[in-house]
Amino acid sequence: PGAAPGPADPATPVAADPLAGLPGLLAPPPAPAAGALARRFRLAGTIHGGHAGGVAEPMAILDDRVEVRQLILTRGEEAAPGVVLAAVGDGTATLAGPDGEETLVLERRDPAAPAAARAPVPAASGAAAAAPKTRAEAAERFGGRETFPGRWTYDRGKVKAYYDELLSEPSASRALAVFDSMEPEYVTDLDGERRIDGYRLVVKGEPEFFLAAGLQEGDVVKSVNSMLMTNRRRAEDMIAAFATGAGSMFVLEIERGGKTFKQLYEFEDVPVSP
Repeated sequence: PGAAPGPADPATPVAADPLAGLPGLLAPPPAPAAGALARRFRLAGTIHGGHAGGVAEPMAILDDRVEVRQLILTRGEEAAPGVVLAAVGDGTATLAGPDGEETLVLERRDPAAPAAARAPVPAASGAAAAAPKTRAEAAERFGGRETFPGRWTYDRGKVKAYYDELLSEPSASRALAVFDSMEPEYVTDLDGERRIDGYRLVVKGEPEFFLAAGLQEGDVVKSVNSMLMTNRRRAEDMIAAFATGAGSMFVLEIERGGKTFKQLYEFEDVPVSP
């Protein structure tokens, strides 16, 4: 007779998982909490400004939530005591503070957001039409709204449609009126040299356009994106780029009543519902 069956063989032990007990080790780490700098400052935009030497310098536009103001900084400049702009990238800005560096990221429109209906661009106001009395009223035509003190956002499509409307007239008189409304402001240096030191607004047409931009009769535009307005070509390029919404953001330095201040203009692509 065969040997009596012995006890059943024990099950083969399973090797212990070396990662057991460490849940989440392979999962993406949670996003770090915003630091003190990210809580105080918001990146509103980045631009490449121009200087007298023609060298482009990256600049960051920051919203200071504590002081409720806007800052336009180049690398090395202070955003607050002890806080310096360390770097400017494509849609990013790095601040260096007492506790180290933090990188702010530009908040972009969510492409998956529902499309917004875009109303047709109203026709140019005639003599009998009621003219807007405030900037907010004038800006409505261009989808304009104030998003932060001193900064306005406009619908690029509506601005472009307005410019196309100006150019559609055979004589292009309305478009020329916009360009001719910016007159050179001359100054004489100590050595007797006469030069252009900006362009003064003397409205010759399309007053709603200038009102929507927050400009007043007599304002002198000194620079655009830090590029000094020292010749006619620069002034015309600025007006054309602004009127067509060609750039994403413009920073105008304006002199009014002996005081100089900055205004920011942002153009966004508003989805059109079918």
